[in-house]
Order: sequence, then C-alpha cells, then structure tokens
Amino acid sequence: MNLELSRPIAFIDVQSTGLDPATARIVALAIVKVMPEGERHSRSVTVDPGVPIPAGATAVHGITDEDVAGLPAFKAYASALADHLADCDIAGFGVERFGAPLLEAELQRAGMEFSLRDRTVIDAMAIFHKKEPRDLAAAHEVFVGGPAPDRENGDEIAIAALEILEGELEAYEDIPRDVPGIQRFLKPLPENALDQDGMFVWSAEGDAVFNFGRYKGEGLLKVAEEAPDYLVWMADRPDFPDDVRQIAADAIRGDFPQPESED
Repeated sequence: MNLELSRPIAFIDVQSTGLDPATARIVALAIVKVMPEGERHSRSVTVDPGVPIPAGATAVHGITDEDVAGLPAFKAYASALADHLADCDIAGFGVERFGAPLLEAELQRAGMEFSLRDRTVIDAMAIFHKKEPRDLAAAHEVFVGGPAPDRENGDEIAIAALEILEGELEAYEDIPRDVPGIQRFLKPLPENALDQDGMFVWSAEGDAVFNFGRYKGEGLLKVAEEAPDYLVWMADRPDFPDDVRQIAADAIRGDFPQPESED
C-alpha cells in the first residue's frame, strides 16, 4: 500500500437526502477503516432519515422512501459508529465539503462527542482536481489549445465557451450534435417521461405514473384519491421542478395530464 499511516484512516461514502450538510440527513453510510498495518474493516448502514427522500436524491443513489421504511434511525447506530471512528482520520471522494461535515452533524445530533477538528480530512477529489484541473483554462487548453482569455473580457470568454463545446463535440463522437440531444445526453430521461425530469412517466395505458419516491409505480389518479396530502406536500416543495409541482397541484383539483394525441 502506498499510503503511509501513523493512525487509522476511515474512507467514507455518504448517501443523503440533500446537498446541504446543515439540513441533509444520512440515508446510507459506508466505511472502510484502514489500519496502519494495512488491515481493513468495512461497515455499512442504511437508515430511515426521518424525512422524505427527495426525488433528486433518489435519482443519485437509488434509495427511496419505501426502501428505508421500517429501518432504524441513524441514532440507533450513532454510538457504535462514533466508537468505530474514534481514533480515525477521515478520507473519501468529495468528503471535505459534504460527506465529512454531514457525518459530523449527524453524530452530534445523536448526542455523540464527535468533531473533525482533531482529525485530518483527505479528499481524493481535491487531489484529482489539483492534479487534473477542470476549470475553463484547463478545458480551453485541451479542446481549443493555448491559454484561455482573461476573465475580465466577457466577449472572449463567451467565444471560448463556444470553442470548447465545438472541441468537445469533435473529441467525443457519442455526444449528439443537436441542442436537445446534448441535453438528453447530460440529463437522460425515460422515453415515456411526462415531465422534463422524468419524475412522472406515461403508462402503456396512457396514465400518469409516479417514477420516484414512496409511490413509484403507482398511478397519479390513485395517489390523488388515497393520499392527497402527498400531492399537497409535492406542490409545496420549492426544490421540486415547477412542472412537477404544477402536475401535483392540478391533480389536487382533479385535473390530470392527458397524453398528446397522435392524430
């Protein structure tokens, strides 16, 4: 192993309900603890975060409200996790700004004396970005050639962005050449998507069906009849796309989407 250790280091991966460590809740946590001698100890938990899992989060990690229903809360594991990490530095990919602060917050919410202050946090993503920059200057050098224009010159920066995109399209044959196609490449959607984010899809019968969350696979009409409060919750969620919120609001009033006629 190339890594030289004087104390254990825990590599963590956190799946959560959001992207703000102050408000997000852990849904799943994986830990690989590496000892100075090279021995490894793995531990993972999936928990009920105590709040609904947004569709955007589910799209990232694939965990739905149904998956965590009935599972213990994070607090049930907090003491054992704090003990497991007691003597560890923390590492991972993208952990410095999110994973590590969120883990610290969750353990402290559970009453554990856990702090990052006395630990070293090593972010492999930060090393990658430092050695392989992913900013405009680096993209310009790769796809256009030569140094990028100064940031103060807006016109030249805009032209540079165009030239970078042209260079990317030349380098990557699998990227579509049309604008809608590029959007689909960046944000792939099911062919039967009803909205721009694919949170609802059309069934074979032409009915709107949930494609996320606890009612995934259920028809919108059925949910409106049996769980209208869920639609009220959706319509009031500022983090949901506007078209999805509108679908929920319309369904509350009894107005349901209809597929476009092929005539």
